Amino acid sequence: MFWSVVVLMAIVGIFAGVAGQCTFSPSGPQQGAIPEFDAEASLRQDARSLGFPVRSPDVPEGWTSNSGRVESFADTTSSHVGWVTGERSFVELVQSDAPEEAFRSLNGGPRPSRTIVPVTGQEWTVYTGDDVRPVWVLDLDDVRVAVTGSATSSDFEALAAAVQDAEPLPSQR
Repeated sequence: MFWSVVVLMAIVGIFAGVAGQCTFSPSGPQQGAIPEFDAEASLRQDARSLGFPVRSPDVPEGWTSNSGRVESFADTTSSHVGWVTGERSFVELVQSDAPEEAFRSLNGGPRPSRTIVPVTGQEWTVYTGDDVRPVWVLDLDDVRVAVTGSATSSDFEALAAAVQDAEPLPSQR
């Protein structure tokens, strides 16, 4: 019985290795490749289709865009684009014409704490809470922009500065 199990395990191991479903890494897990995503094209499309100004920030060197979507948010629509930073953490830009208070529950919540953080002449409202990621929000009258994710405060500040300096993309509406 023992030897039949050994033979079966060897056969399963060979098939898994041939199919590429198993790897051996004695030094531990390795970081995978970051999926490629064209943030600029996505934001340009969002600017053409959404009813509010959309900005495309110049993010710091070494950041890689890896995701984007348009979704329903607070009875309106929102544009989401995410980047993996140079330190391999994640930061997301959300743009919407939803009221600022709605951002307290963005991607979960609640976020009962509210503070203000100055970023190059603008005051960003920061919502925080237990077991949720912080959300930095700036009200630009006709649109609210938000920064969230697992990145450091300095990465949040870098994206905040970049988005507030960016001009709205052409809407063609």
